[in-house]
Amino acid sequence: MRDNVMVLLWGASLAMVAAWSLPAAAQDAELTAEADRAWRPGFGARVGGYGFRQATAEGETSWEDCRMDGVGVFATVDVTRLVFSEVSLDMYHATADVVNDGMDRLSMHALGSMGVRMFPDFYVTPYVQLGGGAEWTRVDMVADGATVDGWYPVGFMGIGGEINVTDHLKLGANIRAFIMKHPDHGHGGDGEVHAQGLEHTLHGLEATSGASTSGVPMSFETAGQAQFFLRYAL
Repeated sequence: MRDNVMVLLWGASLAMVAAWSLPAAAQDAELTAEADRAWRPGFGARVGGYGFRQATAEGETSWEDCRMDGVGVFATVDVTRLVFSEVSLDMYHATADVVNDGMDRLSMHALGSMGVRMFPDFYVTPYVQLGGGAEWTRVDMVADGATVDGWYPVGFMGIGGEINVTDHLKLGANIRAFIMKHPDHGHGGDGEVHAQGLEHTLHGLEATSGASTSGVPMSFETAGQAQFFLRYAL
């Protein structure tokens, strides 16, 4: 009888130890998974385009002014499961329609940003992003021969999402709103660039400090961008 009591006491003790150790083990596993995701690097490539905001002759708003298409590469670091940082380098050029309308443009963007992901363990992970950097751009007004090139500051905010194909491979897209320099020019209701719209400002004006210009004035404008990307998380 005494032996049976001792066995029961030992069994109860082991059950209590197991009950206490299971939550601790689960918590340790969660902390380990969290640590594994911290400072996790990644890299990727993307394609996209953007256009500047303009008012049409009908009084509506369009984002088709000076349409630019391009490609880029980027690197990310997951600071935590939710917070991440990104650096990128992108090249853009004016579309054929813009060139045919009388303006050519080439731009390079060097950007840095911070973002926050939501539902990182779901199949689709949305995120928000805020960043900025520098743009080198060259603008040629074909009809007048006027040109400007230089470095300018840019800033953006955006939203996007990733499809978690695997734990490492991600497919995604984003939409961004930019503030960046844009040449002042006249345009028709269809967005066509008219060189004569520059005639009253072409001579004696300069772009911001550090830019080389023969007469094209530049002003900050808003632009809308869409991108598609492929990212690999290490």
